Amino acid sequence: MKKTLLATALLLTTSLSASLMAAPAPADMPMPPRDGMLHERGFERMAEELSLTDEQKAQLSQIREEERAKFHSLREESKARFDAVLTAEQRQKMEQLRDQRHERMQEHREGRMPRGEPCTH
Repeated sequence: MKKTLLATALLLTTSLSASLMAAPAPADMPMPPRDGMLHERGFERMAEELSLTDEQKAQLSQIREEERAKFHSLREESKARFDAVLTAEQRQKMEQLRDQRHERMQEHREGRMPRGEPCTH
């Protein structure tokens, strides 16, 4: 039962976080700092909806932190493995492609329509 509850809570946290991140911000609202505040608000909302106890919140927070650390470690390991296979020239080209992708994503974020405005497509 506990495992099912924890798995459900983790799934809901992930879903809430993803939906919050995908939703555009109102035009007059500045972008929130990228220090995890948005994820925390989503987690608190989920905890409230599920009526989680303080113990459950602590356990789920620990799980989230462990998963975040694993993901970061895996990402770093993957990058190192890629770099070991590529030549110096290919690594440089890959960095350029990453930078271009990052710029396109940034442009996409800036071009989003404000919330509440109808789509005219």
